Amino acid sequence: MTSRFVRSLLVALALTAPTLQGCAASHSTESLEVEASIASVTLAEDCPDAQPAAPREPGLIGDCAEDGPCGWCTQSSVQLAIRAGEGDAAVPFEVVSIRLRTLDGELVDELEPRGAQVFLGETFGAWDERIEPGAELDVRYDTSAPDWSAIGSGEAYRSYGVQLRIEMRVRIDGVERTLELAPVSREPEIVT
Repeated sequence: MTSRFVRSLLVALALTAPTLQGCAASHSTESLEVEASIASVTLAEDCPDAQPAAPREPGLIGDCAEDGPCGWCTQSSVQLAIRAGEGDAAVPFEVVSIRLRTLDGELVDELEPRGAQVFLGETFGAWDERIEPGAELDVRYDTSAPDWSAIGSGEAYRSYGVQLRIEMRVRIDGVERTLELAPVSREPEIVT
């Protein structure tokens, strides 16, 4: 595998569910092993949420001027692979922060995650950010776009080809861990 291929850092977490104690009963501590890694990153734009298209009048197919912009928008996002071992209870998952750094570690930007989604066989759907025992999840978070002008020293076009590192801080069942992926770079605006 060359440096051009995306590598993911696998973080294996042994998470312990809290011990439940009552007046006369207690449950033994159960553990749920969770592996999480960044599967892919798209660094592009911050697209508006999809809205249903307004009905068009006959004969206006292809006319975008009145309904808004015609182009496409490539949404910035982070996709995760999450695998859980066997256990007794689901655990919560939360994104604490997503930071974009140079390969030397200098902070470049902080991205805001939104819209947790899980792959449901053919498409992504809403995710409640809970990991069930035995789950194998492919999860996606849309993010805000990086400040391309700042990354490109005042010129957004200079940010193409700049290699960066993404650092994602997550909390699984109350335990924080850092997932990283490098190198990542801005998506080209044309199909390559």
